[in-house]
Amino acid sequence: MVTPTSTSSIIQKQYMHHPRPSLKTKPIDFQGYWEFLADAMTKVLMNPYKPATVSIEGFYYKVYKLCTSPSLDGGDEVREAQLYGKLKTFLIDHITNIVVPQVKGLPRTEILSGYLRQWENFRIGMGYIHSVFHYMNQEWVEKQANRPQSDRGNGDVHKVRTLGYICWKENLFVELRNPIIAALLDLIEQDRLGIPVDHGLLKGVIESIVSLGVNPRYPTDFYAKNFEEEFIRTTELFYEKEVQAKLNTPSNTNQMAILPEYMAHIEARLEQEQKRLVQYLDKSTEPVLMKALITVTIDAHIGRLLEASKEWFDNEQIVEQKRLFRLLEKTNGGLEPLRKLIEDRIDNEGKNSIMHVKNEAQRDPCAYVEVILRVYKKYAAMVTDIFLNHKHFNAALSKGCKRFINKNAIATTSGARSADLLAKYAHMLLKPSSKIAKARSEQELDDTLSEVLTIFVLLDDADVFQRVYRDMLSHRLIQNTYNTEQETIMIAKLKKVCGYEYTYKLQRMFTDIGISAELSKEYDEYLAKKELPNQKLLTVSILTSVSWPQTAQKSSFLPPDSISSCLTRFTQFYRGKYQGRSLSWLHSQSTGVLRATYTSRVCDLQVTTLQAAILMLYNSYSTFTLTYEEVADKTRIPQKEPEDPSKLEPLQTLRDISNRERQKN
Repeated sequence: MVTPTSTSSIIQKQYMHHPRPSLKTKPIDFQGYWEFLADAMTKVLMNPYKPATVSIEGFYYKVYKLCTSPSLDGGDEVREAQLYGKLKTFLIDHITNIVVPQVKGLPRTEILSGYLRQWENFRIGMGYIHSVFHYMNQEWVEKQANRPQSDRGNGDVHKVRTLGYICWKENLFVELRNPIIAALLDLIEQDRLGIPVDHGLLKGVIESIVSLGVNPRYPTDFYAKNFEEEFIRTTELFYEKEVQAKLNTPSNTNQMAILPEYMAHIEARLEQEQKRLVQYLDKSTEPVLMKALITVTIDAHIGRLLEASKEWFDNEQIVEQKRLFRLLEKTNGGLEPLRKLIEDRIDNEGKNSIMHVKNEAQRDPCAYVEVILRVYKKYAAMVTDIFLNHKHFNAALSKGCKRFINKNAIATTSGARSADLLAKYAHMLLKPSSKIAKARSEQELDDTLSEVLTIFVLLDDADVFQRVYRDMLSHRLIQNTYNTEQETIMIAKLKKVCGYEYTYKLQRMFTDIGISAELSKEYDEYLAKKELPNQKLLTVSILTSVSWPQTAQKSSFLPPDSISSCLTRFTQFYRGKYQGRSLSWLHSQSTGVLRATYTSRVCDLQVTTLQAAILMLYNSYSTFTLTYEEVADKTRIPQKEPEDPSKLEPLQTLRDISNRERQKN
């Protein structure tokens, strides 16, 4: 003898490929065979855990003979169809006359356990019967299922296990549905209230309802219509009542103090419902259950939560901020108003911070940019720690900073002023002799340059930044006040952000400085070979006109003879080396060292070429008194006043001094 749970593999192994009998098969007593099967199936369904009293081979053989042998009464009805009809009638009678009376009328506290006990007997027994009827399932049911609907006769044909579940559904569950569902919902409510319940009982009954969904295209439809819909309605009512009890407090209660507790409670409730999904609910319920919970507990109170969040952000209440984000992230669209709130908050704080340092920032790029960086870093940390780098809040950080960077108390009309100050701040960082550069290590300097690039990408006027930055870079390169490594790193960062075209001229400027260094060596060799004097008096940088911001304009300036002879000599060397190229001297950008020996103390003076021309006039005069007109006539320095007062030509400065002296005398 064998137990029912071990039948399937034995039957399939011995009989799956049994040949169809010939037409000469002897007739059998159909009714006698059927009565034997009905008696055996009744015993199996009543107690499927007890070993069968008939051999599995004999049980299967009876089914096989009923499907393949003619009947003694000579009837011409299809044998499988006759057997299928008998089986269906048997199952309906068994459920109606034996099972239903044992469940119907049980009190609500016992109906679930009684139902589940009968269902388990039926489920296991049907598994045994399904295996015994394997031949009919394979040789007739499957073929019937593949035939057109019009050729199937009376109704659909199902495999034996599915047939049993349909009979259970139509003859037991439909009749007892209301008390079963009511008992289920009562037990789930007790579970929510913290009263211990039997999760195994809940799981078993709910799984039985899921199993009754026999439509392969929509397997959970029956479960949804007969349990899930009502379950969701009662869930909404339960939580609506609970939310009202939590939030509708006396008027003298601090409403702002209630909401943090409320959020903690709702978060705990959501976790509990997730556990219920694992413990006994079907996984298909998760989206509708979570949607219902979130609608009742969060969506309906978003405005209230957002209003309270302003105080949480003001007071840096990290726990509340994080919990609010976690809850709103579960909603459909709840993060958008929070994102807008953070964006506006960044914009307002940035504008206010700049307003507080307006006077200082007007003249000090460091004060301006460091305020921007302080606000940016504060909210960047918030986006990382509170909002877990969620894309909505990364966007809020960018948009909020972009708003106040490009329009504030200093950049009143456009972002051009911000671009200008940011470029000058970068210049101060990259100039080794500046205070802020000296105060930073190489790593700190690199980090700060990265922060500059972070602000740079938020500028509306990136072209203004490029123009000012290029101008500042040219001064650093010409004056030899730069760190090659840091300059290269900065250009690489700009290239990564803006592309090759944006940084091409900057890279070309570095190339020119390198070529100039090589050219200076060649020039020294040229002078030595020619045995010309003043070999070390002149160092020249050749700047490609299309790459550098400096432009050579026609000038009336007359360099002193000692300088002019050096320039002439280099021009001859350069034209000899590069045919067809021309040189235009940028005297306003040139510098030199003069040694003053007219006092007891020798002094070296760092001066521009134009300043040198003025000072060297005194080498040709016995008096230290030269009039403005005499200096202007001898040097022919341009006297036009520049737009930027910081770029006054030396002669303009002398003229102003001369005018003041005349007024004084």
